Amino acid sequence: MYVVLIFLSFLQSVIGFTLMASSTMKFKEPIKKRIILGLSVMIVGIMLLTYTLYSRGIDSVDRFAILVILGIQLSWYMICAEDSFFVSSFSFLTFVNIYVSISFISDNLSYGFTGLTYVVARIVIRLLIYIIILPLLYKVVRKRFRLLVDTLDKEWRAANIVPFMFLFIQIMVLYYPVPYWRWVNNDWSRIIIVSIYFLFLAVYYLLSVQATAIVEKYGLEKRQLLMAQQEKLWEAELQRQKQEIMLANQQRHDLHHHNTVIMDLLQRSDLNTLKQYLKNYDETLDSHHREVYCQNPIANSILNFYAKQASIENIKTNFNVLIPESIGIDHVDLTCILGNALENAYEGCLALSEDQEREISVTAKFFDKRLRVQVTNPCEDVIFDNDVPISSKVGGGAGTKSILYTAERYDGTAGFSVMDGKFITQIVLNTK
Repeated sequence: MYVVLIFLSFLQSVIGFTLMASSTMKFKEPIKKRIILGLSVMIVGIMLLTYTLYSRGIDSVDRFAILVILGIQLSWYMICAEDSFFVSSFSFLTFVNIYVSISFISDNLSYGFTGLTYVVARIVIRLLIYIIILPLLYKVVRKRFRLLVDTLDKEWRAANIVPFMFLFIQIMVLYYPVPYWRWVNNDWSRIIIVSIYFLFLAVYYLLSVQATAIVEKYGLEKRQLLMAQQEKLWEAELQRQKQEIMLANQQRHDLHHHNTVIMDLLQRSDLNTLKQYLKNYDETLDSHHREVYCQNPIANSILNFYAKQASIENIKTNFNVLIPESIGIDHVDLTCILGNALENAYEGCLALSEDQEREISVTAKFFDKRLRVQVTNPCEDVIFDNDVPISSKVGGGAGTKSILYTAERYDGTAGFSVMDGKFITQIVLNTK
């Protein structure tokens, strides 16, 4: 029975560590196959522990069990984690620190028990700790951690120093020169390690505060970028409205001249000239006509702006848009997703030769409190990095990042793909 409980304790450690690691991890595609492969490696490691436990006894397992557990978790990261090396390294080292601290705390709280009671108490205490930690990781830490992963870049290299140093300190205090399970009750090392854990929490809290400040700074920069893009579109819209006002004033001023010409042609019964004159007059009016693609004024202005730009470059446009006047999405954010998606499509068409098919198709609908947008344009070969297209322009890619940032703020999604020679941008925003 004692051996079975020891085995369950090892199994609990593997499962607990895996759940903690998975709580903040971004899984590689295909997720299902990755998880199956990772679990297969995990089962092999557990079988190795089981064989050693029954063939060589408990003492032999105690000496290297933690190495086997860490080896299993390292393989889990290598197989399943899509994050960069430094992000995965930071996460792995952090959870190693947490795992070692859980082992130390549970062993010390079970110190007054012996035999089977000791192992049972240790399992129960660990279970209670995991029950407290895991929901906290999934519901609170994960969202903030993923935001940091999406925002920070080279900062992760320096951040790795923190968990590495704490792990080194824990190993030196807990295992050298005497492992903690052989300490006496009055050993000062217990006080030292508890102090280290408080320091560990304090440093991570400060690290979180600093990282959050960096995220807010980047967020402000992105917001300013979006404001600049919106200002650009609004200036174009203002200029268009000024032109329409000038045209209306001019037409009103010239109206009596047109009437004079028409009356003269009618008196002379020159109907052919009159028809041609009216036809030319209608064409002049149509050239300044503004399409109404939807009821939303912001979306309508953006669509008109890029429709005009596309017309100048002989690029076809096909807009199927149903967006009401009010949809609960900030004007800046709506400008961001539509403006950037259309700008990317417009530039993608410009990169093609004029003898190639060049057409921008937009489908946008708002229903069920969600705005769904799809923009399609023909393209040449597109290189992707983590499902995000890489811009060939110097300093490019800001528009794509802005779309992703805005979609995340609205708990939505944004995806980019290429199918049958067409670049497809798909965006979903959930109204707040």
